[in-house]
Amino acid sequence: MEVFLLKLDSKKCPNKNLKVLESLPEKTALTVGNFDGIHLGHRYLINKLKEKAKEKNLKTVVLTFCPHPLKVLAPNLLLCELTDIEEKIELFGELGIDYLCFIRFDKEFAQIHARDFLEDILYKRLGCRYLLVGYDWRYGYKREGEIELAKEVGKELGFEVEEAKPFKINDHIVSSTLIRRLLKEGRVEDVKEYLGHYYWIRRKVVKGEGRGGKIGFPTANLQNTDNLCLKEGVYLVRVDERYYGVANYGYRPTFGGKKKVLEVHILDFEGNLRGERVKVEFLKFLREEKRFLSIEELINQIKKDIETAKRYLNN
Repeated sequence: MEVFLLKLDSKKCPNKNLKVLESLPEKTALTVGNFDGIHLGHRYLINKLKEKAKEKNLKTVVLTFCPHPLKVLAPNLLLCELTDIEEKIELFGELGIDYLCFIRFDKEFAQIHARDFLEDILYKRLGCRYLLVGYDWRYGYKREGEIELAKEVGKELGFEVEEAKPFKINDHIVSSTLIRRLLKEGRVEDVKEYLGHYYWIRRKVVKGEGRGGKIGFPTANLQNTDNLCLKEGVYLVRVDERYYGVANYGYRPTFGGKKKVLEVHILDFEGNLRGERVKVEFLKFLREEKRFLSIEELINQIKKDIETAKRYLNN
């Protein structure tokens, strides 16, 4: 899989490692969307895209955006994203597509009209000859574009447009919105059914305030976790698919915290992970975050959390 930033202007995407792409020389089968979380509905779409590409002898392209469009169009919503750009690249790398392309979504790009998006970007720049989209796809300035317009333009230019049916599990349409809601409710075990795996993030370990080590429970503090799609509280987690741990996500009210952070105490682990990007899988919600009246009370609760976590692991 090759990963690119589709160049529309001189500004850069938040990920400096993306190679800039002017256009693709090959004819392609393409799908476009936010793909937040890359859940089983997305995987169903990608598999269908790969089948069609093989039939038509086309290269597969996934076109997505950075940042999420709602962060530009409705910043007051404080949308939490299931996956950051690095996690998205990692997940797509498992799916066997040829190209993953990002467009830097900003206020200027938001002004592009639907027909121009179809003609100039999908058809001319990305060589689209087959377009597969979700049932609720909208695009272009003020979401003016819909699937019927795409079919009309496709007929004019020579590319086929197909609408994928909603992907359902237990009569629920699998969507990023559903998964965000479940995570905000602490239902990480239910989320596994829709993602196809436990919800996870991979973030860099950074220097914390050192309180955990002082009270006998050192923690790995993860970067850029102030707006995760998670209920505040304590979780049983797995780290780098080798270790288990107890993680607290929230404001740390005992210490008067003002910003949400994720801190992970790894069970039976000695070492320093600072500077490394570690994978944290959320296996079970153990309890809600609370404020303790003393450090001793906090220490006793941490011991109970560890006992609870080990009990689940041994069952």
